[in-house]
Amino acid sequence: MSKIKILKLVLISAIIGGLSGVIIGGFLILLEKVIELNLKYDLLILLLPLSGVLMTFLYKKYGKNSKKGNNLIIENINGRNEKIHLVMAPLVFIGTILTHLFGGSVGREGTGVQIGGTIGNLFADIFKKYDLDRKILLISGVSSGFSAVFGTPIAGSIFAVEVSTVGSLTYASMLPAITAAIVGDKVVRFLGVSHSHFQIPPIESFDFINIEKVILLSICFGIISKLFVYMTDFFKVIFNKYIKDDYIKIFIGGSIMVCITFLLGNRLYNNLSLGLLMDSFEGNVPYFAFIIKLTLTTLCLSVGYQGGEVTPLFVIGATLGATLSPIVGIPVAFSAALGLIGVFAGATNAPIASFILYLELFGSNNMIFAIIVCIISVFISGRKGIYSSQVWLEY
Repeated sequence: MSKIKILKLVLISAIIGGLSGVIIGGFLILLEKVIELNLKYDLLILLLPLSGVLMTFLYKKYGKNSKKGNNLIIENINGRNEKIHLVMAPLVFIGTILTHLFGGSVGREGTGVQIGGTIGNLFADIFKKYDLDRKILLISGVSSGFSAVFGTPIAGSIFAVEVSTVGSLTYASMLPAITAAIVGDKVVRFLGVSHSHFQIPPIESFDFINIEKVILLSICFGIISKLFVYMTDFFKVIFNKYIKDDYIKIFIGGSIMVCITFLLGNRLYNNLSLGLLMDSFEGNVPYFAFIIKLTLTTLCLSVGYQGGEVTPLFVIGATLGATLSPIVGIPVAFSAALGLIGVFAGATNAPIASFILYLELFGSNNMIFAIIVCIISVFISGRKGIYSSQVWLEY
């Protein structure tokens, strides 16, 4: 690819990043407000089943193929030409806001990825870009979306390149992707959006005993990653087998979420569960928090609530790490940080992006342990991840 062509793609990617940053910045500001409302007014959760019915109607009426979500973007990156409709962006925006307003247990990265990917596709159409050029602009859109949501531009750009084809990094897309990611992140920060700040784990000695402990943790993280994927599929199979109507399906799924919330007697597991995530680094979490969050998130996603998996995966991993910390005998902040990236790596099959994410969130402390966790977790979790449209490169 010529330098002139790459420069043109970089300039277009900068525009994609800027536009994605503006929209996602507005989304994150609104998301924070609706979560505050949900936590302030407990009875709002009673409307979760009805909000699900409304979302299902909107997707059926206007969404066309938008219900495929992130997988539609990944399929197009991998060369499939199924049309990405512009309506995907506003639908996932509205759907995610509604889910969080009424207390669903979902994330937000899916919204960022789909908004960014839709914008990337729009500019590919505007500039009549096809094949590799179109793929690069889609990757740039995903990169800007992920980066804008989490404030991690390097991890966002690597994630966008790595997640579509496991085992392959297309270097031609790296410069446009990192450009879009940086611009998206800067725009969001300019709009006043703040991202989560985590406790940096203490430096642990790289000795045989600690290596054994980290390997044991890595295996646990990989198993939980696999369980997340399995539970999502399990709920889908059960609901599809016994409930054919999508409206009834999401209403019942939402009703189960409501009942479990009242049975638990707290709001730790609703919305993003950022409070639970932060408490993980202090070791102040219930022992089985990771199982509860995993169950509620897979339930909500399997019946059709909009949002994403990544933030819940962070919560599941960090709380699992905190729970295992005294059992394995390592500092809780260290274990929680490894859990956060380990479960994310195993579920997404993106070990390099996960490792870079660790560096952006926690710095270089224990970076060797972090890469060990990412690799082993992906190995243990197996090929099937949360994105069914991923392609594995064979050697």
